[in-house]
Amino acid sequence: MPIDRIREMKTSENRLLRFLLSERYVNFGLLLLRLLAGGMMLTHGVAKLENFTALREGFPDPIGWGSAMSLVMIILVEVGCSLLVISGFLTRFAVLPLIFGMVMAITTHDVMSLGSIELPLLYIGMYIVILAAGPGRCSIDYLIGRVSRRPEA
Repeated sequence: MPIDRIREMKTSENRLLRFLLSERYVNFGLLLLRLLAGGMMLTHGVAKLENFTALREGFPDPIGWGSAMSLVMIILVEVGCSLLVISGFLTRFAVLPLIFGMVMAITTHDVMSLGSIELPLLYIGMYIVILAAGPGRCSIDYLIGRVSRRPEA
């Protein structure tokens, strides 16, 4: 009787260990990361778009294009590139402007403290993971890659 119980425990531990060490869910994890990072950034872009007139004059201008143009560009990046990341279309290309935007967000803070740059750093980290790992199989990029590699009959 105790031996059966030990075998049962080993089997359940092996399932857990196999689950934890499995690469089976990597693509699902990349999908969740893309949805989270893109969805959260999309909310920032939509909020800027809704408050465009109030933000236009006082928006930071780290590049020297003027406040209004900087605001337009960051809205295009935060909305457009976030939609590309969510859909998994041109994903690695789309995270580059998002990373640049977050670096610019860090440089515009008057006081450099961890509290003020924590959110941009978190986004940069997520975008670098997406850049390095790619969009995964649950993406338009993957489907395009499969179609383009298919031999013609």
